[in-house]
This record gives sequence, C-alpha cells and structure tokens, in this order.
Amino acid sequence: MIDQTYLVTKMPESEGMHFVHADTCQVLPDIEMETLGTYDGCAQAMEKAAQSYDPLNACALCCPDCFIKSDETEA
Repeated sequence: MIDQTYLVTKMPESEGMHFVHADTCQVLPDIEMETLGTYDGCAQAMEKAAQSYDPLNACALCCPDCFIKSDETEA
C-alpha cells in the first residue's frame, strides 16, 4: 500500500460528525482541517483522530474501507 496523508475536520460536518479524509480527496471540504499524519491505510488515521474527535467517521469517497454506513434509513 502507498503511504497517504490523512486529515480530519476540526469542526463537525453533517450530523455533527468529524470526517477523516485523504489529502488527495476529490471532495476535501474547504474548512479548517488537522493533519493526522502519513499512514499506509485509513484505519491508523481513524485511530489517531479518535483520540481527539468524537463522533467520527471516514469519507465514503477517499476512505471507503473505514466509512461507517448509517443505520438510519429514510422512510
């Protein structure tokens, strides 16, 4: 796997969640981000982000292996 730099949103986004993104994400938000570091996968970045941010999720586009789908379904 190729090492990738990951970031987390400092302010909550949708549903009050902080999101982890790769620095090459096509939908990287234009808001203040904290650099988590360079890792060989999103799991390590999620662990690092979880030390400071809650609730937390990963971007479905750039970190699909770590993205947690919502259990909520629209009626």
